[in-house]
Amino acid sequence: MRRTRLVAQENVNLKLTPRPVSLKGSGEMVTQADLAVRLRPRHGLVFLGFALLVVLPVGLAAAYLFGMATDQYQSRAGFSVRSEEFRNPLDALSAFTDASGSSSTASDSEIIYDFIQSQTLIEILDRDLGLRTLFAARPTGYRILPKDIVFGLSPDASIEDIEDYWSRMVTVSRDPGTGIIDIEVRAFSPKDAQDIAGAIVEASSNLVNELSRIAQNDAIRFAQSDVAVAEARLADMRRRVREFRVTNQIIDPGSDANSQSSVLAELHSVLAKTLIRRGNLEAYTDATDTRLSDLARQIGVIRDQIEKERAVNAKHKVGGASLSDVIGKYEELLVDLKFSENAYVAALGAAEQARAEARRQSRYAAVHIKPTRAQESLYPQRWLLLSVILVAALSIWSILSLIYYNIRDRA
Repeated sequence: MRRTRLVAQENVNLKLTPRPVSLKGSGEMVTQADLAVRLRPRHGLVFLGFALLVVLPVGLAAAYLFGMATDQYQSRAGFSVRSEEFRNPLDALSAFTDASGSSSTASDSEIIYDFIQSQTLIEILDRDLGLRTLFAARPTGYRILPKDIVFGLSPDASIEDIEDYWSRMVTVSRDPGTGIIDIEVRAFSPKDAQDIAGAIVEASSNLVNELSRIAQNDAIRFAQSDVAVAEARLADMRRRVREFRVTNQIIDPGSDANSQSSVLAELHSVLAKTLIRRGNLEAYTDATDTRLSDLARQIGVIRDQIEKERAVNAKHKVGGASLSDVIGKYEELLVDLKFSENAYVAALGAAEQARAEARRQSRYAAVHIKPTRAQESLYPQRWLLLSVILVAALSIWSILSLIYYNIRDRA
């Protein structure tokens, strides 16, 4: 019994006796207690890094997001650029005109898409609404700081700063197929977000109207220029026809030729009838009959008149050209004159069409989603941002801890 108690006491003493441990690489023998004491600084640095890299950033982020960040409200609007087709009432002149309303609305949508993100629109809205004031992030409720230093805009921000901030608060998307433009605006009150979205839609509509007006004015100016050119050409052709008539001393060479041909034909007809009468008289009278001498005298007069008419026809020359050449030249002038008249009428029709189209709004911004007014705040997404910060902080701390342990182990 006594021996059993002695063996048990020895086992207890062995368990309480520190066991020596050999340090790798040095051959030094240390106890487990000494090793635990040596490991404490290493773990302390890791815990300190966790506090500095994880707890502190996440805590500050949580304090800011839930205690300082101002609520943001979203307003949405949607519109598209529509074009009214203008049917030309002068269908006969359609070959000479082209309706200005046929331009593609897709290019207009691209222009509006760029305009909404441009400095020009920002300057317009800053002048009308005061963007620096609207985006100053006025705190509400239990907010600690007088302004939101992260999500807010500085009151003395430059136009470049506002443009950069605008890209964060205003999201614009465009459907290339339909040309529909969607706008999402964030601000620090529902009314401000709705006002900014409404101002964007109004400014875009004004730009569409201005582009339409410029296109219509250009169409009117070009049409009036075409009218002036056609009118000048018509006046020149009329002058050339008038000079041709004065030079040749005839009104219409074709009519003159027809009348002269009619006179010659009539004279030949009279001559033929007179010759027939003389032949009939010679058949049953003698040569002393006075009627034969009268007919002979008439025949001579008729033949002289025929020769005179032929001589008159022979004198109708222009620069040595015959009457047929004169008629051909005159017909060419008439064709050019007719074409000039048709072109002038077509130009007048195009000008009238351009003026008629200018009196109507051929392109306009059709709003299918009026600027909405939010009832609750959707931004900033506090839990999502805090989760991202937590994951990033844990990742950085884990990587640095692994690097630290690796260096210490190798040392």
